[in-house]
Amino acid sequence: MTWPVILKLDSAAYSLSAVQRTAYALADTVAIQIGIEADQISLTAFPAKTKVMLPQEQAHSLILQHLNDFALRDHINRETAGLREVLARAALAGCGVSR
Repeated sequence: MTWPVILKLDSAAYSLSAVQRTAYALADTVAIQIGIEADQISLTAFPAKTKVMLPQEQAHSLILQHLNDFALRDHINRETAGLREVLARAALAGCGVSR
């Protein structure tokens, strides 16, 4: 694998938000260009600094780890949204605050 590292992602598996957060989180290590094409999101990654040469395989793995982390966080956030709302209402009701 040579630079740049290119990934083609199914937009059903990874949201644009997760991809953007990955690019931001890794900005000091790799510079990631994001492209959107129909049902795909493409990432083109380059070393962020010319003096520090990260092996391409390591960059590929690092990007995938972050993508999966942010995608899972999004999934958990969606699944627990109702519970968080119920807990917030109960906490506010316990304090005497009502809507």
